[in-house]
Amino acid sequence: MATNPIYVETEEEIPELVERLRRYHGEDTMLVLPMRSRIGQSRFNFQLLRNYSARLGKRVTVVCDDPAVQKMASESGFPVFGAVGPEGQGIPSEADPAPPVRKWWQRKQAAETTHVGVGAPRKLLTKTATEIKPGRFLLYVTAITLILVGVFAAAVFVPSASVTLVAQAQPFTQKDVEIQAQPGKPPIKVRTVSLSRSTSQGFKVTGSIEVPLAPSTGQVTYTNDFPIPRCPGGSCGSPGIVMPYGQRLMNTNGIEFAQTSSDPKWGGVLVPWKSSANANVIAVIPGSAGNVGDSTIRTIEDDHYGPQLSVTNRQATGGGTDPSSTPQMTVSDFDAARAQLEQSLHQTIAQELGAATQQGEKLSETVIFGPPQFSTDHQPQDKVPSFTGTMTVSGEGDYYVDAEVIQAFKTYLAQRVPNNQQLLTESPIQVQYRLLSAAKGGYLVFVGSASAYVAPKLDEAKIRAQIVGRPVQQARFYLSTLPIRSVAIKESPMALPLMPLLDRRIELHYVVESNAPSAEAAAQGTPSPSPSPSH
Repeated sequence: MATNPIYVETEEEIPELVERLRRYHGEDTMLVLPMRSRIGQSRFNFQLLRNYSARLGKRVTVVCDDPAVQKMASESGFPVFGAVGPEGQGIPSEADPAPPVRKWWQRKQAAETTHVGVGAPRKLLTKTATEIKPGRFLLYVTAITLILVGVFAAAVFVPSASVTLVAQAQPFTQKDVEIQAQPGKPPIKVRTVSLSRSTSQGFKVTGSIEVPLAPSTGQVTYTNDFPIPRCPGGSCGSPGIVMPYGQRLMNTNGIEFAQTSSDPKWGGVLVPWKSSANANVIAVIPGSAGNVGDSTIRTIEDDHYGPQLSVTNRQATGGGTDPSSTPQMTVSDFDAARAQLEQSLHQTIAQELGAATQQGEKLSETVIFGPPQFSTDHQPQDKVPSFTGTMTVSGEGDYYVDAEVIQAFKTYLAQRVPNNQQLLTESPIQVQYRLLSAAKGGYLVFVGSASAYVAPKLDEAKIRAQIVGRPVQQARFYLSTLPIRSVAIKESPMALPLMPLLDRRIELHYVVESNAPSAEAAAQGTPSPSPSPSH
């Protein structure tokens, strides 16, 4: 027996009543419904009330004097009374009084009947007025039918509702994901194009052979035909004739040489009596003119000894050079020409591959070039002022569609969402990637990250089935029981008390809060839920 019944207002709805039941202390309570109560107008309301009272652990008794309300409440499983006693007890409704027992002598009373009297017409109807006109009748029937069909169609097909469910969202991200791509195979189809280009160009050499101005050098032989001096005499004991350092000699063409040999003991070169001695000489004037033949240096300048002291060169002198510069190809010239042609061909091939990009495609940042074939008409160390280099290079460009790469990362992210959650597809899925590597043949590897918001999984078909054709308040109450933050219902073209009668006219939007940051920014401070092992 409930000591404190709950008196329900006429305009009170199920959500308000459930909230009052939740705040009520005690397991047994009575709900006193007034006449024309909104809750008592639908059997669905009693079913909802029964479900929520069972969840709350409440034993509810319905008190109402309306037989129709008592019948719906009783069929829904509630104890039913007609009134509440002074001590809070339920009082059943009084049954209808039984009809009195008819005695044998009493005649059966006839039911009262209504009699309609028809007066005589003052003026007879004409034949035209009483004729049935099938054409006009058919037109009226058709017009009324079309109006009814139009009204019905407008009531069924025109109204629509947009239901926005703000999710209990959290960021979900996958980082450092590697996705491979190859020609002609999903998810990323790569198109490869190969080009081969050749070019020739002339180059000047930078090397040179520099020859400085240098004097000619050689060796002469002095011959002393004087006999050994006798003693006593002025030259007694002399070892020979000394030719001093710097002694000038002359060849047959008037080229002057100077002696460069000297013995510190004698201050020059000692030529013994009846003997000979060698001495080194150098041309006084540098240049190639000092290169004279053998046996041409025969004159001793300032000679005081006569023909008995002679000189000659047994070998030609050499080493005398005039200043000169001769261009020469070097290894550096070869390498520089190779690098210049290779760079030029790489740029040409890259430009042509970039121009071959089709709509929606992107060219891989890495163009794969083959080894260059390089040749020249001269080789390093050749004494030439210039040379010509020829090179052939092949290059491969790999094309991919940016949208396919982004979709591959989105698919990867979606496959790793936990089983009890779903991606909020109405919020953007952010993808960032770059090309990690490229191999010949169109084999590419992309690395990147994908971020999005996830929320508890909802069965949209079930949700539509629960709210289609229901009063808006009941639909809102049902939606508020879902694992969401809030719900908003917008009807068009006008606000109606009922949800649309067709489920396809109900649009569900499962979204993130409008002021929420991007999933990537939110993921930096929030750990992503662990992927389900089943994926």
